[in-house]
Amino acid sequence: MRKLFALLLLIWLTPATAADNLRCIENPKRIKACPHLLYRVAQLSDMAAPAVICICVSDFAQVLAQPKDEAEKIRLNMTKRQLEVQHGDKLQQVLDILQRRI
Repeated sequence: MRKLFALLLLIWLTPATAADNLRCIENPKRIKACPHLLYRVAQLSDMAAPAVICICVSDFAQVLAQPKDEAEKIRLNMTKRQLEVQHGDKLQQVLDILQRRI
């Protein structure tokens, strides 16, 4: 019984430890915790093998929205360029994951 309890305790604690060590793809200027995290198994361009990645969906929501007019389209392009500077090659892969293309 003691061994079973130890095994269950180990299994219960393992995901929390793994989540604590996981670095999320988010806005580097973020101060507060992300309100909408998404965990997926994927292989980004800077990874050697597929692994669990964490994405702050709230930081990319503006880029995924459809522009309603020309001014919003320009603002969307500026936001996307800023994200490209921050995240580099990973941005398109992250957007594909969020749009469920991968």
